[in-house]
Amino acid sequence: MLVSGGLRAADPHADVRIASPWPAQNTIITMLGYGENIVGTSSVAQQIPLFRQSLPRIANVAVVSVNVGHELNPEQLIALGAQLVFVPKGMAVPQDDMLAKTGVRVLAFEANSMAALTHRVQQTADVLGTDAQQKARDYQRYFDRNARLVKTRLADLPASERVTVYHSMGNALTTTGRPSLNQDWMDLAGARNVAENWFSDKKNSAGEVALEKVVAANPSVIVAMNRRDAQEIQTSPQWAGVDAVVHHRVYANPKGMFWWCRETSEEALQFLWLAKMLYPQRFADVDMQQETRDFYQHFFGITLSDAQIADILNPPAQVGL
Repeated sequence: MLVSGGLRAADPHADVRIASPWPAQNTIITMLGYGENIVGTSSVAQQIPLFRQSLPRIANVAVVSVNVGHELNPEQLIALGAQLVFVPKGMAVPQDDMLAKTGVRVLAFEANSMAALTHRVQQTADVLGTDAQQKARDYQRYFDRNARLVKTRLADLPASERVTVYHSMGNALTTTGRPSLNQDWMDLAGARNVAENWFSDKKNSAGEVALEKVVAANPSVIVAMNRRDAQEIQTSPQWAGVDAVVHHRVYANPKGMFWWCRETSEEALQFLWLAKMLYPQRFADVDMQQETRDFYQHFFGITLSDAQIADILNPPAQVGL
């Protein structure tokens, strides 16, 4: 059970102006108590219902421009009065010298691993101030608690009994292998990623694959990032012979402030959810409804209804996402 957090303490960084085109980073900023400081955001963050509930003003915040070359618009950042800009490493920042001279600090963080995600929470908090640092430490304790629980319960699980899983993202035939954040949470949850070695020749360990490859792998469980992909997989004749489809074990990934499987602080729930789904007898005492309720209340100050919890754990299709 989580312990209730206190009110945001006074901090010299309380009025800092923040921008980030990285939707999952917007979730981390909000968790750390600085959602009201966001002056530039992502259109994806604006479209997610729970994010809008948590931070109603986000609908009217400017969307940070990123061109087809993954470059930021320095003039826009200056016009927004942004002081801190959070981006993933690899995003181009033209005229960064000019930005620095006008007081815009660009912070580029590593991504695509569980270690990078938890480290980014701490790094973000270190920049924001002492109140955020306390929240980040609290979050790390919760994350570590869940990780210990899952590792302990699965410690004696033989490799031969690990459930085979296929995870789709972006579309039904886009997936990831090792190394990746997706591989990390599957490893921790005791899953055997059928795509683990499919991208050994690619730097980002991700890509689109042939349907025949997935059919041949015959995963026992399929987790689709998007509900529309889960529906396609469940109803398409081409997928009909896959074990996960035959046994009705195709699931849409939980989504709250962001998709739990991606670069959000909600990752602390993702591997716990998957472990319970794959090995229910080993996690019979874990109540994901209550875990979800407590997490959002404690870390985001959101009191969820039973219907909202149901929609997070079994998200409906959403237009545009």
